[in-house]
Amino acid sequence: MKRLISSLLFAIVFYTGSFSQVSQVSQVEFTKEKQSPVVHVTIGGKPFTDFFFPDTIAKPVLYPIKAPNGINVTRGYPVRPVPGDPTDHPHHLGLWMNYENVNGLDFWNNSFAIPADKKGSYGTIKFEKFTEVKNGPVGRMVYKANWFDQTGKKHLGEETGYEIKEMNGAWVIDRFTTLTAAIPVTFKDAKDGLLGLRVARELQLPVYEKKKYTDAFGIETMVDEAVDKLTSGNYINSNGIKGEDVWSKKATWCMLSGKMKTDSVSIVMIDHSKNIGYPTNWHARGYGLFAANPLGESIFTNGKSERNLILQPNQSVTFRYRIVISSGKSVLSKKEVEAFQRDFESDHNQLLYVGSFTSKGNNGINVYSFDDKTGQLSYLRDYKNPNASYMIMTPDKKFLYVLSEDDKKGAVTAYSVNKQTGELTKLNTEKTIGDGPCYISYNSSTKTIYTANYGTGSVSVFKTDKDGSLLPIAQHLVYKGSSVNKVRQTSSHAHSAVVSPDKKYLFVADLGTDCIYQHTITSDGLINVKPIVNNVENGNGPRHLVLSSSGVYAYAVNEMAGSVDAFQVTTTGLKKIQTTIIDTVQTSGDHGSGAIRLSPDGKWLLASNRVTSNQVVINKVLSDGKLEKADHVEVTKKPRFFNFDPTGKFVFVCGQDGDLIQVFSFDPSTGKMKSMQHDVEVVSPVAIEFLR
Repeated sequence: MKRLISSLLFAIVFYTGSFSQVSQVSQVEFTKEKQSPVVHVTIGGKPFTDFFFPDTIAKPVLYPIKAPNGINVTRGYPVRPVPGDPTDHPHHLGLWMNYENVNGLDFWNNSFAIPADKKGSYGTIKFEKFTEVKNGPVGRMVYKANWFDQTGKKHLGEETGYEIKEMNGAWVIDRFTTLTAAIPVTFKDAKDGLLGLRVARELQLPVYEKKKYTDAFGIETMVDEAVDKLTSGNYINSNGIKGEDVWSKKATWCMLSGKMKTDSVSIVMIDHSKNIGYPTNWHARGYGLFAANPLGESIFTNGKSERNLILQPNQSVTFRYRIVISSGKSVLSKKEVEAFQRDFESDHNQLLYVGSFTSKGNNGINVYSFDDKTGQLSYLRDYKNPNASYMIMTPDKKFLYVLSEDDKKGAVTAYSVNKQTGELTKLNTEKTIGDGPCYISYNSSTKTIYTANYGTGSVSVFKTDKDGSLLPIAQHLVYKGSSVNKVRQTSSHAHSAVVSPDKKYLFVADLGTDCIYQHTITSDGLINVKPIVNNVENGNGPRHLVLSSSGVYAYAVNEMAGSVDAFQVTTTGLKKIQTTIIDTVQTSGDHGSGAIRLSPDGKWLLASNRVTSNQVVINKVLSDGKLEKADHVEVTKKPRFFNFDPTGKFVFVCGQDGDLIQVFSFDPSTGKMKSMQHDVEVVSPVAIEFLR
């Protein structure tokens, strides 16, 4: 054991070297040692913690961790033991995340103290690589790791992000961890997990007798009594429960506080409402283990309930926690803790649902948390939905309807949305009948779904039940005709079906016939089979349509011509008032123009090009409904789709062939788009919806 401890001590000998891609003058700074698996983290130049990731400790950890006054709040043993340190539970080191029973493997209790003949029952988490390291007022570090058994077989992939900052004099760690199953994985309901912190002796609660603790494999650990002048810790949770009684109780936060030298120190762990099992059970022990375990229902309820989390291959789960560390004359008040909690749960965190084509093996729907103050995206989870090519969220945010453009045939899937957590629950799926569905819209007045089906040139209409599920198809209308392009316009190709703001009309843009059909919507949500036919210039290929909030003006992007037609909307049809060229590349060929959107305030119209150029073009909307080109931005490859966030301050561009979502800030006063450098890799993204 002494030899192993010595090797650990050697691994953390300081050698200063910096990540080359980050600034050295920011408030939060990460500095990596060149020869050792250590990243030093400072706040305002003061040491805060180290990200410590040698394989010898069985998992990456933050160790040691200091309070703002410079005092270590974590126990030194087993890496840097100090006089008087308890020597129980050698696997308790710093701040870590793992679990006692993953496919029968114990990741929590693994350490150098496990005998070789018992190692086969334990798992190890091995660091793989950093994917982001960024200094600044909010320091951000993201890494990947893998959960292996002793044969080297991978069970889980891990992506963890730390966001570190100073808030109101306290030092704050926000941890976001996504676990993705490499094989079928079961987290069996167990006691030891999930987020753990082992604190310094001074923060222990007084213990008046020896206690024996036994892990899942029968290995016993004795904890000695610690009644002395150093131990002064005490717990309190969000429900006002104190002391050792917080153990097993559910609460949204839990605080451990005590006297360290002349200062009071407070450590708060805050659960997040998007986590499984919220509010979590607290596995908080008086001898210095401070842990949140949302998966240990059975032990904490004396068998009254049980929670076994099962992930199929490529399925993911995300956990989010905030740790606040404060030092000063007094402990944090309940009011102060609740302020940190509100910030962690604050409204600037929205959810972003990304639909994608699944030919490259991705699942179809990826979910991200989006901070509309910073533009930062954080991956949360995914759902299997073949070729999720378009989606629509109902205005009340209760349901999400997603198209599957699968092998030309297609379907619509209905999901209920948990508005607190954003989790999706599949309700049912219905076939569109029409081939190649490529657009979906929702009529909130009649609770009706409309899909435009490119392959067969048709529209499908679905009514919905009270629970949001889809009823069997109610109407299927097929268009006939062709136009001048003998390659792309030999038959009808309905490309979008848009409900007017007053819910009276459905506008269907038909690329194949160069027509925009204007259907009257009946009181039951069905559409009149004899629409007003609005012809556009031959060879334009109208693709998508948007209407002003007043319903007075409509704008259609012409995919083949690289232009936008502006119309005045009347009861007798669309009256064209202007045509604007939106592609900076002049050619007689197919421009492949894609999406079109009005800004939330209606003052700007954006459209994308994805064949002759990769651009988003910004146009100012004038008082008479006409457009004035303001600017264009070069973007990722094949921007099939883009969308404003609900605040109108950001634009998200989906690069279908770039396998990228780009994040741009948007200035509603000037129409300027600027890259936020927060791009994320997503395979074949083609659709975005928001949940605020």
